[in-house]
Amino acid sequence: MANNLDRIVTINIDIAAPAVDAANFDNLLIVGPAPQIPPDRPLPAVAVYADLTEVTNAGYIAIGDAADPIGVAARIAFSQSPSPTHIFVAPMKAAKPSVRGAEIKIITEDNYLTDAVNADPDAPIPTDLPWLQVAYSRMPVSDMEIEILKDGVSVFGSTQPITKNKNAFSQIAIGDSTDPQGDQMNLPTSEWAGVYEVNLIGTQGSRITTTTGSVTFDGVSSYTQGSISQVVIPETLSPVETLDTANTFPGWYAICAAGIPETGYEDIAKWTEAQTKIFGYTFLSDEDPVPAIYFRSHGWCGLVEDYQDPEDVPISNQYGAVAATARGLSFPAGSETWAFKRVAAILPSILSTTLETILQEGFSNWIKRVAGRIITMNGKTRGGEWLDVIRGRDWLQNDMQLRIFNLMLMRPKIPFTDPGIALVENQMRASLINATTRGIVAPDEYDEDGNLVPGFVVSVPRAASIPATQKASRVLVDCTFTARLAGAIHAVTVNGVLTYEFFNV
Repeated sequence: MANNLDRIVTINIDIAAPAVDAANFDNLLIVGPAPQIPPDRPLPAVAVYADLTEVTNAGYIAIGDAADPIGVAARIAFSQSPSPTHIFVAPMKAAKPSVRGAEIKIITEDNYLTDAVNADPDAPIPTDLPWLQVAYSRMPVSDMEIEILKDGVSVFGSTQPITKNKNAFSQIAIGDSTDPQGDQMNLPTSEWAGVYEVNLIGTQGSRITTTTGSVTFDGVSSYTQGSISQVVIPETLSPVETLDTANTFPGWYAICAAGIPETGYEDIAKWTEAQTKIFGYTFLSDEDPVPAIYFRSHGWCGLVEDYQDPEDVPISNQYGAVAATARGLSFPAGSETWAFKRVAAILPSILSTTLETILQEGFSNWIKRVAGRIITMNGKTRGGEWLDVIRGRDWLQNDMQLRIFNLMLMRPKIPFTDPGIALVENQMRASLINATTRGIVAPDEYDEDGNLVPGFVVSVPRAASIPATQKASRVLVDCTFTARLAGAIHAVTVNGVLTYEFFNV
């Protein structure tokens, strides 16, 4: 029965739901090869595990000589105190095929019009027949090289241009050619007959594969057609390709490499520099393999002693970056420094003062024992900035964006007036106050003369000073702030005097 009160009093209640913050600055993503022994169930592109048992149940081996890199990295991460509530894992899974349906044919006068890919019925029959033709359906591939051998001897090879065409082909004249500068074999008639072996050398990212097919030609018109049903370029996806997929999954912030060759670190650093992420890796030499120009990547020297061969480094020390990152992320963004943090499951480095100085001045990091505690040292990115500053800045940017967006979302309208602009200013201030509470921004302080030194200053324009054209665009600009970083103390110097004299206090 309808409520009769609706005829007298109408009440409409809307639920004002603010935007949900999908960003996260506390969670670790481990990238590495899939398990050596394929698990019973397919691995997801990105998985979330709450403890090491879940990781091993997924098929990763975490302990022993047959341990998987991701398994070891997960064990190191969950060994830290406090342990992560969960970690993200992105295995470098098998890649999809890059080329399908390659057909190998001999093109003669008999089948030129029916089989030649670029046959022109209005043009005279080419004079340089017969041709050996390789045609294939294209799929994503950055480069495809066709290599041809006759009776085991390489007689032709060229890199094919990359086009947007669905089909691609390579066509080589076996016979006499009117273009001696072209890609022709130019074999005499007596040598036309034989077995032609075709190698398709495909490149996609860091992967290269060679697939072979062959065709036998009688030297006149008859041949046995050869085909290559599929050219596969997996072995696995590259780390960057894996990260492209993982980037569609929200909730993680820091990347750590597991079982990835050091030569692949810079590619990940390049990828990370364009994201709101950070990337940590371990290197096993006295020189960081990533150039010192990346402000979102941090390298950790895993050597236990100077001049140690990489194969002699304990397996756990190949994951020092994982330990340091898991420990750093255990603190709220902005409240931490990444130096002097206790880590577990890692052997401390016993390095010479010379090597420690090289690492410190080169913006690299390491783990050592100090006063009986195994702690992280330095805490910098490859660009020379402190890791906590980068993480704090990312947090502040996201917090301010979300606050201003929610202001627009929750209000029917923000007028382009002084009161409306003040609403935006209030959200900027609220975010900076929150950053001060977290330890990212310094609080208000006073100098020796008692003058106020503000922690931050916010500036917004007055509505009267904004041109009408700018107001018509409904875009508010010139909202700025300046904030002092709270920073951190990493070293202390105390000077004192011991005396026999009496002194006043």
